[in-house]
Amino acid sequence: MDTKTRTCEDCKTSFTIEAEERAFYENIGTPAPLACPTCRAQQRLAFWPFGKFNKRVCDLSGERIISLYRADAPFPVYKNTEWYSDKWQAPALVYDPNRPFFDQLYDLQTKTPRCHQFGTQNTACDWCDDVWESKNCHLCRSLLSCENLSYGYRTIRCRDSNDLCYCYDAEQSYDCTYCFKVFNVRHAFDTRDSMEGAFLYDCRNVRNCFMCWNLRNREYCIKNTQYSKEDYQTELAKHRLSSWEGFTNAQREFESRLRDDAIHRADFNVKCKDSTGNYMTECKQCRECNFLEESENCVRMFRGVKNKDGREGAGVLRGELTYNLNQATDVYHLFHSNYCTNCRNSEYLDFCFECENCFGCIGLRNKHYCVLNKQYDEPAYHALVAEIKKAMIADGSYGKFFPYRMACGGYNLSLAGVFFPKTKAEVHAFRGLWEESGESGAEGRSVYEPPDDIAAVEDAAVGRALICTETKRAFSITAEELAFLRKHGIPLPREYPDVRTLHRIQRLFCITPRPTICFSCKKNITSFYPPEWGYKKIYCNECYLKAVL
Repeated sequence: MDTKTRTCEDCKTSFTIEAEERAFYENIGTPAPLACPTCRAQQRLAFWPFGKFNKRVCDLSGERIISLYRADAPFPVYKNTEWYSDKWQAPALVYDPNRPFFDQLYDLQTKTPRCHQFGTQNTACDWCDDVWESKNCHLCRSLLSCENLSYGYRTIRCRDSNDLCYCYDAEQSYDCTYCFKVFNVRHAFDTRDSMEGAFLYDCRNVRNCFMCWNLRNREYCIKNTQYSKEDYQTELAKHRLSSWEGFTNAQREFESRLRDDAIHRADFNVKCKDSTGNYMTECKQCRECNFLEESENCVRMFRGVKNKDGREGAGVLRGELTYNLNQATDVYHLFHSNYCTNCRNSEYLDFCFECENCFGCIGLRNKHYCVLNKQYDEPAYHALVAEIKKAMIADGSYGKFFPYRMACGGYNLSLAGVFFPKTKAEVHAFRGLWEESGESGAEGRSVYEPPDDIAAVEDAAVGRALICTETKRAFSITAEELAFLRKHGIPLPREYPDVRTLHRIQRLFCITPRPTICFSCKKNITSFYPPEWGYKKIYCNECYLKAVL
């Protein structure tokens, strides 16, 4: 089979379907896609919320809860403990051959309860989502085994820290992105096994270092220059990092150093073989994948661990032979599905757990041979699924992800809104949802004007309104946050917490491949840094290793 070229039905750009891809689609019995890979990824990520937290009530018990789902969500919302109880039964519909299947699935969705929060075994993590086995976390998303954390995103085993993004095993740290095993480190990117430092980039096993890059096994360095312990402390104090002016001056200089002096490796892949993409670890034969770990033979997977033979997925953990998924764990032979765990041999499942041989179901647990949540015997199930697939193939909907209108929140408050920003009119044009923030300034609240230095911030600042310099939205600091900032000599933030998180995400998620020339050996390479960053020294991996090790 040869390569086929198509015009994307959504964005109208041309894209190719390789022979190997066509073979995969034929093998799983799914039509080749009509939309390009970018538009397909955009549609999946529209179902991954990055919204604001809302106060509302549990629609089963009436208890007040905090959830990403707003009070007027088009479906019932139950508190986690209620949803996983036996106090309710999932509604079911009988398939109507005279109506489009997605219309019927949408009707089922509006009747089916959802958990108020994705995650279990947490303590005092009410203002969080997608958080697991964690304690005392505030305004965090995608955490595992964390404690005393605020404003974190995708962190594992982190504690007593604030403003982390994609960090593992960080403690007493602040404003770190893609850092691993760090202690008392702040304003750092891609730093590992280090402690007591600030403004670090691509550092390993460093201690008491400030504004350094590409360092290995060093101590008491400033701008990559060695100091004695006493001179280091004297020089560091001159930068007045506890003041907003000192911090912003250091930040500007650090960005300049990264642009002009730092060496940037072509990609952030580690121990990968025959693979393309960025931020991959121990992967083999993976193509166009990003943030993937310990996986094999995968294509266009975004964020995942221990996957095999997976294609077109986001947030998949331990999946095998999967296609077109958003957030799934321990799944096999699962296609076109969203938020599922321990499901097999199924298609078009949404928020289902421990299900097998099911098609077009929502909110089911421990079920087999169900269609639109209705139970069938095995022969009747297979006959009905064949009938539905035939109708979906005829109207062109089979093989596509759920339509935008079935997303549980606004497009603008999803990861799609982060990676593929659209205007409100553009979102409405493809029948997507738009969710207003519902917040403006600090009407009716006492506004606090933060002083330059954290030492001048009084206790009365807690709970008062600070105004985000970027969005003009009001936000507050907690007593715990103020104590942390005072302890580490960090000035009060000037931006809304989600704005700070999004800035870290946008810096991290540089995953668009670009042709580049290695600064050192001049050979043609592929890198992922946006040209507007202005990085001068982008090295191929071989030259990078020679230069920094």
